Amino acid sequence: MASSSEPIVSGVFRTARALAEDGTVVVYPGQTADPATLIAYRKVWTRHEALSISAALGIDKNENVRPYLTIRDGDFVSIGEEIAKREGRKTRTALAKKSGRFLGLSGNKLIFEFVPIDRERCVAGFPGVVTEIIPYRGARLETEGTLVRGVWGNGKFGQGILMAIDFNREDGALTPGAITLDFAGAIVFANSCRDPEALYRAVKVSMGGLILGSLPADLLPIAESLPIPVILSDRIGSGRMSSPIQLALGKNIIKFAYLTALTSRYGNPRKPEIIIPKDEYAPKKDSPAEPLEAGDTVRIIDGFYGGEIGVIRELIQPDARSAEFEQVRLSLDLETELILPIQNVERVRFPNE
Repeated sequence: MASSSEPIVSGVFRTARALAEDGTVVVYPGQTADPATLIAYRKVWTRHEALSISAALGIDKNENVRPYLTIRDGDFVSIGEEIAKREGRKTRTALAKKSGRFLGLSGNKLIFEFVPIDRERCVAGFPGVVTEIIPYRGARLETEGTLVRGVWGNGKFGQGILMAIDFNREDGALTPGAITLDFAGAIVFANSCRDPEALYRAVKVSMGGLILGSLPADLLPIAESLPIPVILSDRIGSGRMSSPIQLALGKNIIKFAYLTALTSRYGNPRKPEIIIPKDEYAPKKDSPAEPLEAGDTVRIIDGFYGGEIGVIRELIQPDARSAEFEQVRLSLDLETELILPIQNVERVRFPNE
């Protein structure tokens, strides 16, 4: 297998998708990922609550509850999960009232954090297979095709059919006149760009992304502000795209390309990537998605409750009189229960699982 640290790789390769700091990894080895698959996330928890469990355990409020805890500091707990137990003539337990993270004890009360806000999310960015988990950070994904690593990216993601500017005209530069509606939705590569209007026009025609051999430093702020991914393959400044990179991209014209334009300025020593999977590539191992089950902790993907974490209470099978598609009944907390299409939830996995 080729090393993915090289600037150009052809064949089967692996590349990492990881957070800048420790967070939560939500994929598993063998999982088939598509470009939008969430690999890992890091959150800031915006609300904290204290929970007294002395009454539930039947002990004096001043008695230390630490010996009765069945969870550890830092554990994520789901609604209804046992958090403490006292053995005796009658076993008494205390259950979590909401899904959140247990921070520790303060004043003999359990401190939990809730209502997380995404600080950083890491997605696959291309279709592949998860081969290895990077603990608390992310995962390595494998595919077959061509990988080109650049030197600068504007932090965006994109995908589209790979196309090229006419390299025999205007020194292969991206100019306003060279951009036509034929480039709508496409990933376009060129030697360079010296005209800011060309960058704006690339957005107006709805390009999927730009790959440039070089770009003058004074145009970097414009490139960074664009809503489409921009990757520099060779240098900041002026100059042509290097022959090996131009050849690697040229061999893949009209194939589907995926751009991950992240760079080390986001906290990781990483380079932007252009990935062009082989047309007939298929994973060597079958990796069907694990079916959801009652008791699974899931995240709501979209809608009013998008991003919220809950626990599946029941899988509801479709029937002719009610639901056309399979649904799930889930609890967000002891007071909030929802019924959603099963396609609108995804299983989440936590570092202690």
